[in-house]
Amino acid sequence: MSQISIFLAQSGPTSKSFVALSTIEFTIFVLGLSRTHEKKTKKKEKKDESDSNHRLARLQRTAEYYGESFETLLYETTLTLPSGDSSFFTDQLKDRKYSMAIIGNALRQAFMPKHEYESPREEDKIWTRLQKPILIGSIGTICIAIFVCTIISLKIVFPEDALKRPFCDDWRLQPLPLNAKGGGTGDSDLFPGAFYLTDQETIDYYWMVVFIPSAVIFLASVAYLVAGITVAYSSPNRHGCLKVVENNYCASKRGGVRCLSILNAVFAVIFGLLALFLGSSLLTLGSNCSLPLFWCYEIAVWGLVVLYGGTAFFLKRRAAIILDEGEFGSRTLGLEMSEANPLEVNPDVERCVNEGFKAWMGSSLLSSDEEDETESYHKAPLITRTGSNRQRLASTMAANYDYDEAPATYDDANRQDLGYDPNFVPDSVKSFVVHLYRHIREKNVYEIHQMYEISFQTLSDRLFKDTPWPSVDAVAHYVDNDQVFCLLYREMWFRHLYARLSPTLKQRIDSWDNYCSLFQVVLHRVVNMQLPNQWLWDMVDEFVYQFQSFCQYRAKMKNKTEQEIALLRQFDQAWNVYGVLNYLQAFVEKSNIIQILEQEKEGLEQFTATDGYDYNGGSNVLKVLGYFSMVGLLRVHCLLGDYQTGLKCLLPIDISQQGVYTSVIGSHITTIYHYGFANLMMRRYVEAIREFNKMLLYIYKTKQYHQKSPQYEQILKKNEQMYALLAICLSLCPQTKLVEETVNSQLREKYGEKMARMQRYDDEAFAIYDELFSYACPKFITPSAPSFEEPLVNYNQDAYRLQLKLFLHEVKQQQLLSGVRTFLKVYSTISLGKLANYMEVDEPTLRTILFSYKHKTHAVDSDGKIISNADVDFYIDDDMIHVVESKPVKRFGDYFLRHIVKLEGVINDMDRIRLE
Repeated sequence: MSQISIFLAQSGPTSKSFVALSTIEFTIFVLGLSRTHEKKTKKKEKKDESDSNHRLARLQRTAEYYGESFETLLYETTLTLPSGDSSFFTDQLKDRKYSMAIIGNALRQAFMPKHEYESPREEDKIWTRLQKPILIGSIGTICIAIFVCTIISLKIVFPEDALKRPFCDDWRLQPLPLNAKGGGTGDSDLFPGAFYLTDQETIDYYWMVVFIPSAVIFLASVAYLVAGITVAYSSPNRHGCLKVVENNYCASKRGGVRCLSILNAVFAVIFGLLALFLGSSLLTLGSNCSLPLFWCYEIAVWGLVVLYGGTAFFLKRRAAIILDEGEFGSRTLGLEMSEANPLEVNPDVERCVNEGFKAWMGSSLLSSDEEDETESYHKAPLITRTGSNRQRLASTMAANYDYDEAPATYDDANRQDLGYDPNFVPDSVKSFVVHLYRHIREKNVYEIHQMYEISFQTLSDRLFKDTPWPSVDAVAHYVDNDQVFCLLYREMWFRHLYARLSPTLKQRIDSWDNYCSLFQVVLHRVVNMQLPNQWLWDMVDEFVYQFQSFCQYRAKMKNKTEQEIALLRQFDQAWNVYGVLNYLQAFVEKSNIIQILEQEKEGLEQFTATDGYDYNGGSNVLKVLGYFSMVGLLRVHCLLGDYQTGLKCLLPIDISQQGVYTSVIGSHITTIYHYGFANLMMRRYVEAIREFNKMLLYIYKTKQYHQKSPQYEQILKKNEQMYALLAICLSLCPQTKLVEETVNSQLREKYGEKMARMQRYDDEAFAIYDELFSYACPKFITPSAPSFEEPLVNYNQDAYRLQLKLFLHEVKQQQLLSGVRTFLKVYSTISLGKLANYMEVDEPTLRTILFSYKHKTHAVDSDGKIISNADVDFYIDDDMIHVVESKPVKRFGDYFLRHIVKLEGVINDMDRIRLE
């Protein structure tokens, strides 16, 4: 430096360059001094740290030797150490305590029972905190292994010296592949039948056939691998890498996350096949480079299989909680899922609905005669109105049911009675609610169905087995206080409550109010959403079930408290039978579903072909609710004992064909069960037998596919009930030719003995009829409110006793018909006198019995035509009875198929037997 400055000074001592360079020289000199000082300081700190570590280890050994507490000894020691060493020992102690705490929590949670492990929050679980670091380390290790193996294989392919390829030296002694004797029988080849190639030929084969195709596939798929790892790592937040699979199909049908998972799984399978076939082909080449190339290729490719497969697995686990914006990302859907109705409602439908409500219930929730009703709907996130006659209830009803000695809100009651916090929302529930809300806004029906059918049940089983879900107020702010979603959430909340707990009277009333508010939205507004058919069916089914449950609850008046009686008096319009029927009928009329089904028969509509969904961006809610409401009306009328009206309500649906009702297993079974029971009570035995036979055969073939469904137990129960009803039908009308062989064998196994005794029509037979009817019939209800002025008695069994009495009366009227049928099957013609002698009655009595036989074996169908249920018919001509027996069509297909299956089973059993 000094020489440069002297040289510049001699060349021009007064120049500006000399001043500038002198300044630079001084700065460099100062920086050099500071750097030297910094190095000395770091060396000193390292030395002090090393000394402190030695002191700490020596102190710990001392504590172990004397059996004293390490912390106590450390505290006494730090009093005599300098401040720097003292702080260092304190930091070391904190770090060790933190590490021991993590290890202790990990061991405690590893051996913790399952129910205790689920109680901590997700962020307190050690596995949750270690999961991502472990995954990152595993991914890094695999990537390093793939990279190293690829570099080694490239070094072998492109060596610095062609005569010395790395890892290609073969130190084994091998015999020459020559047969000097020529014609000898020995084979000196190491791999008989293999193709022997030179090292260069092996390298060319590896490069052209193995490496380049694999590299092309990897380059084509690496974007999906990186995107999948990034999306899985950043879940549950949506990451921009989803755009690599963003297209109309993935966004609108299956979801970007699911598409990404499928693509990674496909590439994992592809690389696995490459490793199996191309990798193994390297071993058959027989050169020195075959083995190292084989191992390099196998390690690299199986590492890719692990990466792609693991990415697909984690994406599949997160597919239900990661939102796919897709083509909806730039579309503003608004916070509300309902819009102001821009269309004019049909005046005839509106007048019909409103008049029906006003006639039976006063001013209706469906009527729009109050101008401020819609505004109040927007102001309050939840509408609670119990009575339809608002003028009469205004003096006794406040906004949230402020009645005496009753909790103002359900949350307060829960804190006291159920012992759970309704305002606590677990993280999994937050994620479920937020994503379900977003999927509903995006009309992603597939994801909605997955979350509704699977996620909701899984969370209920895991977190809310014996308690309700969090209250709607606790989750409302997660969904922007969206009113429609809150109504849907509350409907699911009450359904879970009915399924897992025993609802109180207050909760039953609140559930009615929620249904009124929800149905008001669907009927009076344009609902801008599409929901799965399963959810819409469950909505109608649960609505009718809660009505039935409330009627049964209200009819048990004997043990009611004064508070419950006061509530029943105050809210006597809750679950009113006319309100239930009018809501269901309003859905049918407002949706124009009857006209849609008629137009579909003419080829003008495609309702059944699309399962009720609207693929043009519209909503399916009103139409499908109207469709399922016809099934709901059938069920309600069967509960009331009005079978004729119930069958009329179902006339627009063609039971003999596939329809939307068959797309949901619960709807299918409920429809056929109530349709068959109504036909049984109307003496249309042939129609009941035919439908029961088809339904039982369908359940027999498909019940294994519903074993994991939450409705599986209900399916089995209805299956057993329909077998009992089929046994009754065949006992009253022995038309076994209508029953399939599989169903008939199951029926004989279950009720064969009872059916034989039921043919005798004695007291034992009547007891069996009573038993089967009581087991298989619906739970009939008495819809009328109790009389509070009279003594309180239970009347919940009155409707059932009345229907049982009518049924047994019908059975007793057919007591003599079995004897007539027996004689008519024997003879083709017989005189009245001869038949009277056989039956030990006089001729006038015989004529009465024959007329009764004609009456009981004929019924009137829905079209008003007389149909016959008899397998043996007759007519009388000049005191001669002429028998007309319908010959059953012999069907041999089922017989041969059944015995073919048995023969295959016998052959398989014989094949498994080993003969010694």
